[in-house]
Amino acid sequence: MNDVLAERCDRLRDIILELTPLMIEVQGNASRLNAVLPVVQRLRAVANEGADGIDNPSYRQWAGGAPSNIDALEEAAKAGDAEAAWRAFADQESGVNLLSTACAGYPGW
Repeated sequence: MNDVLAERCDRLRDIILELTPLMIEVQGNASRLNAVLPVVQRLRAVANEGADGIDNPSYRQWAGGAPSNIDALEEAAKAGDAEAAWRAFADQESGVNLLSTACAGYPGW
């Protein structure tokens, strides 16, 4: 049987591994926020696939909030607002924490 969550976590792993250090870096150098934008677009592409076929409640919650969370992250990055970008990234209700919880136990997570 195809494990949709495993496939998503596999695809998302490299995105989050690239995005996380960038988000830390921009806290001290907001001029690097432009580097966040292409990574956010890759994250959006996966998030837009939704949560069909995935029973994991953390992933379903993340996927449900991801569009607005990603919008907020993108808007903050475009505005050069590192603090707002971090708030979106680290948001406990819709940020990458939920994604990390959902993917815990899969390779690379």
